[in-house]
Amino acid sequence: MLVPYQKRQVEDFKTGLDLIQSDRGGLVYQPILGLHTDVAQVDFVSMYPAVIIKGNISPEVPLPDLLEPAHTELGVVPATLEPLYDKRVALKKLTREYEPNHPMVGSLKARSSALKWLLVVCFGFLGYKNARYGRIEAHEAVTKGGREVLLRAKEVAEAEGFEVLHMYVDALWIKKPGCTSPSDFEDVIEKINRRTRLTINLDGVFRWIAFLPSKTDARIPIANRFFGVFQSGELKVRGLETRRRDTPVWIAAVQQQLIQVIGEARSYPELQPALQRAYAIYEAAVSQLKAGMVPPEKLVINGKVSYALEAYKSSTASVRAARQMQAAGLDIRPGQRIRFIYTNGDPDVFAWDLGQTFHPERLNLSKYLELLAKAGASVFQPFGYDPALLQEWTTTGALQLGFSTTPS
Repeated sequence: MLVPYQKRQVEDFKTGLDLIQSDRGGLVYQPILGLHTDVAQVDFVSMYPAVIIKGNISPEVPLPDLLEPAHTELGVVPATLEPLYDKRVALKKLTREYEPNHPMVGSLKARSSALKWLLVVCFGFLGYKNARYGRIEAHEAVTKGGREVLLRAKEVAEAEGFEVLHMYVDALWIKKPGCTSPSDFEDVIEKINRRTRLTINLDGVFRWIAFLPSKTDARIPIANRFFGVFQSGELKVRGLETRRRDTPVWIAAVQQQLIQVIGEARSYPELQPALQRAYAIYEAAVSQLKAGMVPPEKLVINGKVSYALEAYKSSTASVRAARQMQAAGLDIRPGQRIRFIYTNGDPDVFAWDLGQTFHPERLNLSKYLELLAKAGASVFQPFGYDPALLQEWTTTGALQLGFSTTPS
């Protein structure tokens, strides 16, 4: 192939309406809030690279209006991705032939992951204006194809009698009365594969999964905030405090333990005792925090400053800690991580990396009890409790919570 010495393509002129219609990214569905049982998660294997290959999307060839089979020679981008994609699909199929604890599984997953990121990078570079083989229209065509594929999958699932609980870019969560084992979902997956011409796999069947609402409005679902447990016992957590880098490690560990204990329940009769055990762990964590038994280094918050400190008009906790470090002669750069602890009085934060001794009596206990209550609320809310009541108990005293294990 002849490679251009300099990139000569420029972005086509678009009206405001054209931009709205073309630059929409991946399709994100609002999940159905609450607790659901026997839910299958099905994922497309490297959806965007697959769309590039099947649609022959490349900067130097005419872009397709719809995701249809390519009748011409593949362009440079899909021709490059095709062997990588085929190898990743083969590795994923081979992985499923082994038991989860087989020594080959780790190696196969690592190889598959390496190929995944090579494929993801190639998609990203399509939208990079200085890339030799970049073109924003090609980038937009890929996300358009991804939206079309997901909608086709949804149509197939609903035609087969499944309820689509959630869709997120390249994955669907579906359920149907009577479908409880992986084999019950094989037929619909095969039909989605034929309809979309892309490889879609069963990621697993959840014993239960909980889709969580916004913290500010309980009526609004958040697309990437959920947790659940597969039939294998493996947990899946997205968007909760334990996954956030700015959550103190002790609070993250408490929340993870709560989820693990609840996840041990394998049936409805086991769920209520598991919730009570989890609540007992939460009570013990509150008592431990109030008694000053948590080491301060486990309560450090890993914040971040995104801009130069002079650019901030309002002062966040991370910015206040960063200014302490700057006043001590340390260099602060945009994007830098700033570790700090909430304290009583003024200043209300203590920059952890100043190299000074922190006295535990300065700890702002109320703030950390609030953070712990929010982490507990994320776990217990799908089981029928009022977040405000947990906050009240955490800060004031005993309160017996009632749990509901009725799924949505």
